[in-house]
Amino acid sequence: MARKFNKRQSGFTLVELIMVIVITGALSALAISKFNRNTFDVVAASGELVQAIRYAQGKSMSHSGASNYQIAINGTGYTVTQGGTAITHPLTGATGYTKTWTDITLDTTATIVFDAYGNPLGLSAPLTITLSKGSDSDSITVEDVTGFAR
Repeated sequence: MARKFNKRQSGFTLVELIMVIVITGALSALAISKFNRNTFDVVAASGELVQAIRYAQGKSMSHSGASNYQIAINGTGYTVTQGGTAITHPLTGATGYTKTWTDITLDTTATIVFDAYGNPLGLSAPLTITLSKGSDSDSITVEDVTGFAR
């Protein structure tokens, strides 16, 4: 007597599912080992510095006639002031718009003062600032004519 099969059942076996899980785990371990936190820290710090430069430039343009805003950059961070006087941090409301990094270094010490048109005073050439952490680095350029930071 011949057996009849109505439909063939389809699906994955337990061995196939376990192999997929093992391969996924191995690929995840490989991807995590390639992850470098230093790169992300430096890129985030350079983005923060660009925003602080743009903030000082924007505030100088909106407060024409008053003391110009400036940003003082040193080897470990920056400070934004108005005519040398501390200002309120735009996000936290704390007195003093200052950032100091303990693990990121800047290769440039400079003070950029913006006039009422947003132009940097005293820059005769574009200013390049390099931020670094370990072997990772990122550079910011402030244009000498327009003050545009990128």
